[in-house]
Amino acid sequence: MGDLAGSARDFVKSRTDLFASAGREDVVVTRVEHDDLGKVHVRMQETINGLQVVGGDMIVHADATSGDIYGVSGRFVSDSKLPRRAKIEATVALKEAIGALGIKEYSFLSDAELTYVVGETGKTYLAWAARVSYTSDQGPEIDVVFADARSGILVARHPEIHRALNRKTYTANHGTSLPGTLLFNEGGSSSDAAANAAYTNAGYTYNFYSSVFGRDSYNGSGAQIISTVHYSSNYNNAYWNSSQMVYGDGDGSVFSYLSGALDVVAHELTHAVTEYSANLVYQNESGALNESMSDIMGCSAEAWVDGGVSANTWKLGEDVYTPGTSGDALRYMNDPAADGGSRDYYPDRYTGTSDNGGVHSNSGISNLAFYLLSQGGTHPRGKTSVNVPAIGITKARAIFYRALTVYMTSSTNFQGARNATASAATDLYGSTEVAAVQAAWDAVGVPGGGGGGGGGTTALTNGVPVTGISGSSGSETFFSIAVPSGASNLVISISGGSGDADLYTRFGSQPTTGSYLCRPYLSGNNETCTVASPSTGTYYIMLRGYSAYSGVTLVASYTTGGGGGGGAPCTGCTAYSGSLSGSGSSQYQPNGTYYYSSSSGNHHGWLQGPSGTDFDLYLQKWNGSSWSNVASSLSSSSTEEISYNGTSGYYRWRVYSYSGSGSYNFWLTHP
Repeated sequence: MGDLAGSARDFVKSRTDLFASAGREDVVVTRVEHDDLGKVHVRMQETINGLQVVGGDMIVHADATSGDIYGVSGRFVSDSKLPRRAKIEATVALKEAIGALGIKEYSFLSDAELTYVVGETGKTYLAWAARVSYTSDQGPEIDVVFADARSGILVARHPEIHRALNRKTYTANHGTSLPGTLLFNEGGSSSDAAANAAYTNAGYTYNFYSSVFGRDSYNGSGAQIISTVHYSSNYNNAYWNSSQMVYGDGDGSVFSYLSGALDVVAHELTHAVTEYSANLVYQNESGALNESMSDIMGCSAEAWVDGGVSANTWKLGEDVYTPGTSGDALRYMNDPAADGGSRDYYPDRYTGTSDNGGVHSNSGISNLAFYLLSQGGTHPRGKTSVNVPAIGITKARAIFYRALTVYMTSSTNFQGARNATASAATDLYGSTEVAAVQAAWDAVGVPGGGGGGGGGTTALTNGVPVTGISGSSGSETFFSIAVPSGASNLVISISGGSGDADLYTRFGSQPTTGSYLCRPYLSGNNETCTVASPSTGTYYIMLRGYSAYSGVTLVASYTTGGGGGGGAPCTGCTAYSGSLSGSGSSQYQPNGTYYYSSSSGNHHGWLQGPSGTDFDLYLQKWNGSSWSNVASSLSSSSTEEISYNGTSGYYRWRVYSYSGSGSYNFWLTHP
């Protein structure tokens, strides 16, 4: 089997076609995890030109026995057009960015560091980063602030304080210095009710993770659990600050002492589990998932300690929230909107900047998905009519835990969570549970199921087109193609119809709008993605409606048994040749001219150039006044392929040198 970590790193480094790398990227193995299903998961952190790419983390999944790689999760950032040098000094840029947050008094907890960071829209910035401490109306805050190193504008903010067996329990004596005064260690006790509750509920949480998931404390390695009670005065909150738990006493009206609720304690300690696994950024959709995973494990821990599910299982904080009012709760898993602020349907999600981009309000979306997966049923407010089959809390919590610890990364969004939970269900159970997972996400409106709301992915056959595909604006429909060992020249293309569909591809898991292998992103419905040397495994395809579209044809094809040693990669095709003199030079084929197709059909071209060069291939069509590109293949090598379904008209092929010179071969079939 060899060194799996090294093999995984070599896989990422060598597959420039798969990851669209420019050659200046690198990955560092941060952790290797073996699970009890015989799989190994290699976590990696990307760097570009020696700088960390925040949000550029990924997981390579492999069989522990054979070493065969079966999937990749996360995000890889290409260095094709990223800036190299800062234009603004760190102090100036960070001052401007912090000011944009409305923070007036603050202190730096770290020196400024030059990094790359992936923003919420998926754009990558060269940025100055620093940890900043300040106080908001919610209490103490610690954020990592990212300022564009070219303009000084705020491009990202990553909060580190997340609100909601070896133990130490302290008291802050109603102050704010942490950890405070030690009350007792493991095995001790106190007359302080809040301290005893923190100690006991931390123990329950430890035992839940240990017994159910085999996890030794929040870091998986027996870390000591430190808790501080009596924080500040009348403090209506609890939080994890990356090193310990902190509990307020409440004001007696909104909350009683927060350590008194098992689900609150388990919620906060799950933030620590998340930090040591997926490390979901506490902002926007990834932050909502961070909150939701804490809610999910909080209610799961309570049900485990109680010996089963009850009505209170689905209430968060019912033991400490509004002590003068019985029966209510801070949040409701089975009906998130019942709290008056949470969202329970993805199209209705909060997209503003408050609450770190809606981390608490939008957590209701995945909270409801988990509840429906566990207990079954339909959306409580009738937002969808999907009837989700119940699989029980034992299976549901196992699926979400595996998704968090094996498949999610720092930038996972709701659609990525859907993919992660489906992958986890596949690993742990079977098609029945996978279908239930897809139905649960369908019920709360998270895209990814495709094909009329039934969930799942449509499998394609090599070279066989799927016709008449349609979708609404924002719709996402999924397909897959299984590529065998020894295959080459994988070409995935869409064509025809009306409207505007966008093509996304990804190896190993469904693509999302923020994580994909290829996305041409052209107007209309003529788009092509090419992988000259595809990996053995499954490639996933998403058609997303930029606007409503209909009548689209999708085809995926690959070549077997040829094309690797300079011979023709096709049968029955016509061969041409040429030579490019250097970067920027180009030639047209066939033989410097064009051809006319009198009928609709597939135009298929293969290009093979010299090693060490970067030749690109374009298919152009005459529009009545000029030649326009209708398809392209732009890998970083000189091996390209285009398969395009076109209508009648005049066509020509352009071979272009992005870099390098030399002779090339070109093969063509057309109607």
